[in-house]
Amino acid sequence: MVTKAPGPEAAERAGRAPELHFRGRTDMPEDVNLLDPDLFPRGSGPPREVFNAWREDDPLHWNPPNPDYPPPGVAVPTRGFYVLTRYKDVADVSRNQRVFSSHPGGPIIWDWEGEPLRRQQAGLMGMPIEQHRAARRLVVPPFTRSELMAFQPEIDAVAREIVDEVAGLGECEFVFDVASKLPVYTFCRLTGVPAEERDTVARLGNLNADVESWGGPEEGSLTAELFRIAGEIAAEKRRRPDKSLMSRLANSEADGDRLDPMALNMFFVTMSIAGHETTRSTAAHFVRLMNEHPDQYDLVRSDPDRRLPNAIEEVLRYAPPVVNFRRTVTEKVELHGTTLDVGDKIYLSYPAANRDPEMFPDPDRFDVTRENAARHLAFGIGPHSCIGARLARMQLFSLLREMIARMPDIRHGEIERMRSIWFDSVIRMPVTFTPEK
Repeated sequence: MVTKAPGPEAAERAGRAPELHFRGRTDMPEDVNLLDPDLFPRGSGPPREVFNAWREDDPLHWNPPNPDYPPPGVAVPTRGFYVLTRYKDVADVSRNQRVFSSHPGGPIIWDWEGEPLRRQQAGLMGMPIEQHRAARRLVVPPFTRSELMAFQPEIDAVAREIVDEVAGLGECEFVFDVASKLPVYTFCRLTGVPAEERDTVARLGNLNADVESWGGPEEGSLTAELFRIAGEIAAEKRRRPDKSLMSRLANSEADGDRLDPMALNMFFVTMSIAGHETTRSTAAHFVRLMNEHPDQYDLVRSDPDRRLPNAIEEVLRYAPPVVNFRRTVTEKVELHGTTLDVGDKIYLSYPAANRDPEMFPDPDRFDVTRENAARHLAFGIGPHSCIGARLARMQLFSLLREMIARMPDIRHGEIERMRSIWFDSVIRMPVTFTPEK
């Protein structure tokens, strides 16, 4: 018999989640809310024990609104939603855009309306699936293996320059002195951002990602500034086409249609955030995890060319920097015995899915030799999987290989995590190491 869970309206009127029964367990807090931006920093990462309990006993968990969220200055009312924590559920829902779409409410858990929602829907992650297929054909070519292999020597050279700047010092702030520089350079280089705008783009991308920590200005001002830069670059590339990604997007067609200005702008905004936020955080998590698991670091150091690629995959599985995306139900559907209505929100939990023992045996063990580590969902799966995944892996390999060779005894100090419901992100990590002579 199909049972209908308390719907969003009923649960939200009650002001709390439906009562949970974890098979008689009394150790599970009932007030864990994924709309708490302090949840991850407070626990030094995702709430693993809570995710484990939900995965086992409550695989379609109802998360109520948080009366203290959103933060001041970001006027985005947020309804409650259902949370998926099992690997198969997250993968199946991600693949099924017909029933679980990223378009009606956009791909993020906030409940945008009006112009902000239209912007989200215009982006590559929020387009209707038919439009998405055409747009993806325009966007994907610069990220193919052959194109990126030609870019590899330049990535390697920049990685060397970044390490050159700090290797002789014996200490630095790893996140912004090392980890953030290569993805920012790569994004700007690929998209054709002028050198004089690179610092601005990096700053705006960081502020967009870190909005919960500071409240933010009036809604849309950061996006508007990035739109300005994107529009100026696109206009310049139409006048003087070159091989940059923005030039290709501004001048190419798919099925007779060009990418419209809003979609082009939103692609630029998304890349300005995800294009460097995720890569820099993964590099920082690599240092953190290698410090915490010195036996695993010894394995990587023993043969970086062979061990490092899979070690990067295990870091992405163990500590995915992006923690969620949203889908919206487009037709009545049953999931785990509950009938979901049109408009219900689904929260895809990547940290939880990446620790599912059905996919990853002994999931809490950090193992750089794990055979199926690359099956993690840190880059998503299905139509909206990350187009820049191959580039991110290339950047991480180049930077970390250089670091291992020249700063092999790197040790981190006190870590500061971003206050966020979106990212498990390290924003400050002082490190020390033996200075290079």
